[in-house]
Amino acid sequence: MSETQKRKKKQIKRRTWLMPQELEVWYVLPSLRREMAGLMIKKGMPQKDIASILGVTEPAVTQYKLAKSKRSRGDVIAIPNSFTPEIAKSVDTMVKAWNSREPDTYVYQAMTKEVNRLIRAMRDAGIMCDVHRGQCEQVEEECRACKDGGR
Repeated sequence: MSETQKRKKKQIKRRTWLMPQELEVWYVLPSLRREMAGLMIKKGMPQKDIASILGVTEPAVTQYKLAKSKRSRGDVIAIPNSFTPEIAKSVDTMVKAWNSREPDTYVYQAMTKEVNRLIRAMRDAGIMCDVHRGQCEQVEEECRACKDGGR
């Protein structure tokens, strides 16, 4: 390991162990919401609608818009740029459901389905493993527990 890698590893506050579901709740969902909010903002959606779609408050959407700082939100991990098309696809589906003004149960089911799809796609692409290794000390380089239930 190079000196730069060692310093970078020291800078990250790493835990001994986190369950994958904890990573999803504490790191991945906020980062996905940040990315989705950004795409919705680019579409010209009102912040109030974005907050409703994402299930957060309007101040949370404001925090998603901020550059990385003490007040920003959803920026502990970086979602790879290569994953942006998947996020954009989900945003399109969610916005379409929102704009159709179907019964609320349908809208929120569609949004839940898309977030679950994104997390599953991140797991399948190995992104969740990268996040896990980045946040936890005890995750082996070749760990595949989340992807296939074994190594």
